[in-house]
Amino acid sequence: MAAPKSIATLRFDGGILCLDFINTIDNRKKKEAHDYLTGFKTLLEWYGYTGILSPKIIHTLERLAKDYPQKATVVFEKSRQLRELLHQLFLAVISGKNPAPADLVLFNTYLCEAYSNIEMGWLAGKAKLQFNAPALEQVYWWPVKSAVELYTSGNTGRVKECPACGWLFLDQSRNGSRKWCSMSTCGDVDKVTRNYQRTKRKQK
Repeated sequence: MAAPKSIATLRFDGGILCLDFINTIDNRKKKEAHDYLTGFKTLLEWYGYTGILSPKIIHTLERLAKDYPQKATVVFEKSRQLRELLHQLFLAVISGKNPAPADLVLFNTYLCEAYSNIEMGWLAGKAKLQFNAPALEQVYWWPVKSAVELYTSGNTGRVKECPACGWLFLDQSRNGSRKWCSMSTCGDVDKVTRNYQRTKRKQK
């Protein structure tokens, strides 16, 4: 019996925050795929596993969400809207197309908001861009920052889509030959399927 799907069992195969954020839907090839993000609480739980936000900041955001539940709901819906927007933007990259103008306009509204709240800090002798307030909106500012960094890194050609589940990942293999989000999951299923098909052909 398969273990129930939860944030605790969610894999981080994207290789970068923005792609892991997109991958919070279990299987994009399925019409009714499981969505790991069901509310602001699960979004914070996901951040707890990413390590992007400290436990102190997560606790602060939990308290803010409790004090302002309506705002937390709005922020959560904007976060899910951003997730699907990022999915469309990176699918365009993968297919070699330009992003849809409307998608760029919408993303730029997120970008302007996020970068109007960013500042340079200093950690362990290195400069670090960080958000300057523990606002609820941080939960979608971080994926925006990650997406901008990926888009401007020159590595967008290494963004790929898993043919089995539709997850996106950054191929960091030396020769750029990675095909699956994970060899232990989708890659293994494909291997078993191909072996089964070969066995059936031999039996005919």
